Amino acid sequence: MTDPSHIPQIGDTTMLHRHGRGRLHLRAAAVLTALIGILGASTPAQATGGPPATAAAQQLAVPAYFYPGGDGAALWQRLNTPGVGIAVANPFSGPGKTRDPNYAAAIAAAKAAGVRVFGYVATGYLGTTGRATRLNETTPAAWAAQVQQDVATWYRLYGADGLGGIFFDEVQNVCGPQDAYVKTYRELDRHVRRAFPGAFTVVNPGIDTEPCYADVGDVILTFEGAYETYLGWQPPSWHRALDPRRFWHLVHATDTTEQLANAVALSKQRQAGYLYVTPDVLANPWDSLPPDAYWSAQLAAASGNGGDTAAPRVYGTPLAVHTTSTETTVGWLPAADDGRVTGYDVYLDGVRVTGTLNALPLVTLHGLDPARSYRVAVAARDAAGNVSAPGRAATVTTKAADASVPAAPSGLRTAEIKVASVRLAWDASGAADLAGYDVEVNGQPLLSLPSWLVTAGDTVGVPVSGLEPGTAYTFTAYTRDSSGNRSAAAGPLTVTTTVPSGDPITDAGGVIGTDSVTYQAQFNLPFDFHHLFIDVDNDAATGFATAGIGADLLIENAWFYRHTGTGWSWAPVDGPSPLVSSDDDHYVWRVPASVLSDVLGGAPVGPHRAVFHGSGSSPETYTAVITIS
Repeated sequence: MTDPSHIPQIGDTTMLHRHGRGRLHLRAAAVLTALIGILGASTPAQATGGPPATAAAQQLAVPAYFYPGGDGAALWQRLNTPGVGIAVANPFSGPGKTRDPNYAAAIAAAKAAGVRVFGYVATGYLGTTGRATRLNETTPAAWAAQVQQDVATWYRLYGADGLGGIFFDEVQNVCGPQDAYVKTYRELDRHVRRAFPGAFTVVNPGIDTEPCYADVGDVILTFEGAYETYLGWQPPSWHRALDPRRFWHLVHATDTTEQLANAVALSKQRQAGYLYVTPDVLANPWDSLPPDAYWSAQLAAASGNGGDTAAPRVYGTPLAVHTTSTETTVGWLPAADDGRVTGYDVYLDGVRVTGTLNALPLVTLHGLDPARSYRVAVAARDAAGNVSAPGRAATVTTKAADASVPAAPSGLRTAEIKVASVRLAWDASGAADLAGYDVEVNGQPLLSLPSWLVTAGDTVGVPVSGLEPGTAYTFTAYTRDSSGNRSAAAGPLTVTTTVPSGDPITDAGGVIGTDSVTYQAQFNLPFDFHHLFIDVDNDAATGFATAGIGADLLIENAWFYRHTGTGWSWAPVDGPSPLVSSDDDHYVWRVPASVLSDVLGGAPVGPHRAVFHGSGSSPETYTAVITIS
């Protein structure tokens, strides 16, 4: 804990100014270097030695997986409450393709109330678990490309409405071979900050991560589970060295207000700056909000600041400790506070671009332009949730890039052209200083591919999705080195997507075999979701009512569910994925007959009804009811 009585002695600018400008920087650098050494050695030890001296005030962070229209509009309005810091919007397990006025209005209203709305983006564990992209690819490079395109779509659709950042879901929790996984997530995080200054980011592995993830994102969602599990869970010790606002806990199946109070108390002990507790249960505990009394009790328990309403006091001006052509490490004198400083927000040219990991007054800013001057300032945050105004800004100028400009990518071409997607390709560079590749579409940045996702000598393949049918697009590609140099453009390459013909879904059918049932259909438009609804008992009054049937089972892309309860309520079916193939958007699913028999109470599987459905990125489409025999 910083002793405020010592701070004026270290940061006494009157004494420092007597020695003149040159001596000021030398002495400030010496003081700062010594201070960083002391704090760097002491902060982790202090953090792991016991509970924090002052329990942190928290904010609620809510996965708002309900539509902000109809009945859901009132739920979104309830989020616009003091004490709520984050809400996650999730229209189509991503942004969808078109702007929804109800989401736009909800995001704008939340921003006006001081709530940041984050756009949901799936990262598919970078394909390491077999999770496929919308174009049915499982490589980390394909996932990195899709993620960046989804981020750009979120900001294209809702940036003007006040979108606050990006929620990265399905995040790996291990560093990976040669740190490849964490490096990719770190690069995706930095891409968001470069492309959309002021954006906040959350990464969600849902479980503990290895310490290499400490600097990825502004917030890490490290617990997502039931109350009974939360009782016995403990965060890893490295969490305690960091700012509580870097951690978010989600606790469901918390039935009573007594359990709620205990869950909030435990989350404070475990240094979670963000939390959300709900009595709702699986399969989807995030599809509504708790009752009013429960909600109010949670807000009151989480936001208590012990009466501390005084913001920290920031001293002096930041000082560049080390600067290259693309990065700068900046330090400053620690802030003083009546309670406990927990971290700092760092501003670049007046825009908040990142936060520190903890109260150590030091940060490295990445992705800067060579030979450019920036204004750097910091604001301090305390445990009670008070935030200072940014202090005095310092001017930091990056070094010039070296004189060696990389060669442009060679052989830019299309490997595939479809209705709403294309695959670009070129020959990988063998340059030793390769940092990655940049791709632009119609003169605007599209995505960046880091070098470690590409093997020298291989063909670089970049899938581009979310395009319009029958439309021309012009692409250029660039090579980038670690000094910040960018090559001349490869291209331009103009590509026209194909025009769809016929019905959106064709060749739908299936057959009952001895041990399994096979279903198949050709999806002729680009859909985000390829659904198969199965009415095993041929009873429209049971299961989920849709398109004239009562669906007992649902397949969504590669995922398999059984209907539970009422309405849109589904539980995952154990076992391997039913997806056999989806080449050229011809989907084939195979379901064990035992699963269908279980729905029938053990009776043998007979002829039954099914409906195929596509949604997202194209107009929603259902087939007619089909009999499977």
